[in-house]
Amino acid sequence: MDNLLVESDWSFVIKLHALFEAVLASLVVKKLGVPALQDAITNLEFNNAKAGKVAFAQALELLDSREVAFLRGLSELRNRLVHNVRNVQFDLRVYVANMDARQQKSFKSQFGRTILLLPDGEAEYTRLLREQPSIIIYFAAYSCLMVLEFNVSDQRRNILLEALMKHAKR
Repeated sequence: MDNLLVESDWSFVIKLHALFEAVLASLVVKKLGVPALQDAITNLEFNNAKAGKVAFAQALELLDSREVAFLRGLSELRNRLVHNVRNVQFDLRVYVANMDARQQKSFKSQFGRTILLLPDGEAEYTRLLREQPSIIIYFAAYSCLMVLEFNVSDQRRNILLEALMKHAKR
């Protein structure tokens, strides 16, 4: 996942989404305990609210509301980018700078919750939103992966994220 941070913003979003497509399909099949469902689950839509990978993962209690919000936000952002070749030049800083108040609130609830839980989270979120919004999405993704793969508690996740944040500032 760290390698995605050196990609263009377009590649970062597209590849991050692909990563979660694969992870969710794999974990849903594993939780159901029916390997024969792999192809069917893999081919489900990602963000269909009633019958997509995110809906299955949530129904199987692999995700909580924070992860669902992140995955739905990531999917919506990805869908904006993939249907027009001009979006290959997508710049996340420009994108967030041009958001209206409603879009800013939505972005914060979809991607910012992880950083907001950290000490001085509001100031850190505001700084990153202005300087490097991809880090906000990266930390939300990292947090989601920790929950999905390792069922990490909020307290342990926050400790790990604080250490990552300190490392990223160097």
